[in-house]
Parts: sequence; C-alpha cells; structure tokens
Amino acid sequence: MFKIEMSAIDHIFDYDDYRRFLQDYFDEQKKLRAVFSHRFFAAKAGFSSSSYCLNVIRGRFNLTPKSIEKMTKALKLDNRQTKYFAALVEYNQAKRVEERESAWDEITQIRSQNEFNHISHDQKEYFSKWYYPILRELVVHPDFDGDMMHLARAIDPAISTEEARAAVKNLEKWNLIQKTPEGKFQSTSLMLDARNVSPMDLREIRREYVQQAIGAVESKKPSERFATFTTLAMSESSYDYAVKILEEARKKIIAKASDDPIMDKVYEMMIVAFPMSKKFEKENEK
Repeated sequence: MFKIEMSAIDHIFDYDDYRRFLQDYFDEQKKLRAVFSHRFFAAKAGFSSSSYCLNVIRGRFNLTPKSIEKMTKALKLDNRQTKYFAALVEYNQAKRVEERESAWDEITQIRSQNEFNHISHDQKEYFSKWYYPILRELVVHPDFDGDMMHLARAIDPAISTEEARAAVKNLEKWNLIQKTPEGKFQSTSLMLDARNVSPMDLREIRREYVQQAIGAVESKKPSERFATFTTLAMSESSYDYAVKILEEARKKIIAKASDDPIMDKVYEMMIVAFPMSKKFEKENEK
C-alpha cells in the first residue's frame, strides 16, 4: 500500500510533463484516501481557489514561482525532487526555444545525479587501483568482444592481460558490472558516488591520477588533452563563486556524457583550485 501511495513521487524523475505527474499523484491519493480531493490539496498548499490545481492539470493555468513553492511543500518533495519539479515546470511552460533548452539541460543534469550509485564499504577496493574505474567504462563498450589482451592494451598506459582479467572478475564480484544473456557486460548504475569512501581509501588513486595528469600534459598533443593554469588573487567570496561555477560546469559535463550515445575514449577530468599563499593580516589584528 505504501508503494502505491508513493509511486508517482518515487518516479518523478521519469516524468517529462509536470501536469501528467500531478494527475497521477492526485489519482493515486484519491484511491488511498476518501478525504483527498483537489479542494483538500488546495487548502493544504494554501491556494485561495479550490479548483486551482485542477485548472493547472488541465492546462488552463500555469504555475508561478510562488505556486511552485507552495505545491512542492504540500507534496513533501525533497530538495532534488523540488529542483526537478521546478525544471519540469519551466520546460513545459517555456515560450522561447532557449528557455526550453536551458530547462531540459537542468532536467538531464538532475536525472544523471539521481542515477549515481553510492559505493558501499565492500566495494571501496574499487579505488585501490587506478585502472579499475577505466576498465569499468571500457568493458561495457558495445564493441568489446571479451578479448582481455585487447582490453588491457586499450588502457593508456597499458596494463597486463592478467591484471585486466582479474579486474573484470573483481568488478563482477563487487556488482559494479554484470553480464547480459548475450554475454556482453553492462554497468549496474550510470555513475558511482564516492562520498561514503574515506579520504584515506581514496588517497592513493588520487595520487595516481595526478601523476597521470602530469604525464598527459607533458606527452599528449594539445588537441588530445586540456590543461590550463591560472594564478589569481581574490577574496573568499570570489573563491566560493569560482567553486560554484566549476561545480555547475562539472554537472553539465556529466549530464552531457551520460546522454552521449557514442563513447570513443575514457577521460579523467580533474578540477582543482587550492591556496598558494596564507591570508594577509594587518599588524593590529595580530
């Protein structure tokens, strides 16, 4: 019964039309609670008109930023669901093409974030070797035919065939990849989230990737890699702004990559900003 009550909200990220989502939600709630109605929800949300929600669902009214806030609170959506609902409203109600495209970019970003799989304690060994994450991306490529030697040599720098074979077995054991009935490999989730992995467990692989980055800057053609170095003097507020912009760019790139139908290569992307000086203090502040 609980799953029936929450099904529309649980699947909100599958909706492209917020009016359809609202219709499904209202239909479910009416089946669960005799007291539930458009009037009941309107009163709960704080709308002055008892028929407001019905008119929204039927396309007679559009939602405003204020009504979105009221509705998401009444629906008890969490932060990510609230952002997604607001993006859906913008997408469905946009009058200009660029507004609609911008809203769709936001939708795809949130969807990609929702498809992250959190690394469990048993899976943290995934980060013990630098080539595990790369192999996880390569082994699910539709052109991979099971040739472990070819797989090992596809990595740059190459690893041994034995290392590739052992890694694939581990990825299966950790349930990070699985075999299809056709004998191909597929990912068990779109992307992995390492927030639950301790910094100590990530330290070695981070060092490996930094070393790989140094080697790439020195050996790869400019057309094959991107590297930029900028020294800036700025306030803490400007730094916070820079972090926000960089994080937004990272999310957009992730969303674009997750929707890319063709995967040619595996890239490692690092965005780093760190202090290279201490904060100046006035003499009278010491």
